[in-house]
Amino acid sequence: MNKAALLIEDKDTQLVVRTALECAGFLCDTYPGTVPLLRAIKREDHGVIVADLDAPQADCESLLTWRANWLNPAVTVIAIGGADPLAAARALDAGVDDFVAKPVRGAELLARLGAAMRRRRPAAAPEGLTVAGCSLDRAASAIISSSARVTLTARELALAQLLFENAGHLVTRERLARDVWGLDTELSGRTIEQHVYQLRRKLKRCAGESLALRGVYGSGYRIDVAEPAPRHGTESRVDEARVAATRLDAHLAAAGLSPGPVPA
Repeated sequence: MNKAALLIEDKDTQLVVRTALECAGFLCDTYPGTVPLLRAIKREDHGVIVADLDAPQADCESLLTWRANWLNPAVTVIAIGGADPLAAARALDAGVDDFVAKPVRGAELLARLGAAMRRRRPAAAPEGLTVAGCSLDRAASAIISSSARVTLTARELALAQLLFENAGHLVTRERLARDVWGLDTELSGRTIEQHVYQLRRKLKRCAGESLALRGVYGSGYRIDVAEPAPRHGTESRVDEARVAATRLDAHLAAAGLSPGPVPA
């Protein structure tokens, strides 16, 4: 069943929107503000978000930023608000998919929502991030290499994207708490470590030893591209033999003697 997240403070408006969406087959969840909504949509698979811009707790800019960075790009955001044309213009300029003026009429809401969903559906997914041959596919919520494809949870996807975007650089614990969990305060170490541990295992399954997810004690985490291992064993001995043979040929040539074959 399709799921819709509602950020609507006014009870009468909320009832109209909920009724219209449920009649259209949506399962609706309501949230008191932008922060709890953002926390929830990292765990739940919402295809539609309806936000009342008149609600004090509605932060449309943050909502659209999170959609651009972390959510499936097919998620549709509908704003509702007063009949002021400037309010509609500002919301549309900010990036919402459509605007419905109050008082909300269920039929209009569903018509605009349907049109917005059709517009978003054919849009190409953003190009995935690639580090050391391992690509992050946000639309499929997976990491992909030439040898493996590993599915990620929503939280792991957000964590992987932040680390991939900053490959080779430290991502602090404070930034992880803010950008992945939507919190203004630092998370407990155990919470972050559990998700990093799972992501590290999945990266290893996908990329082998070419990527390393490292912790910097007390500071944060970073993804590094592993340095190529030095060559050992037979290959190294063959190289040494080639160098020795070349030197021998030089000495023999200086003495007027014919050099022997170089070892293969």
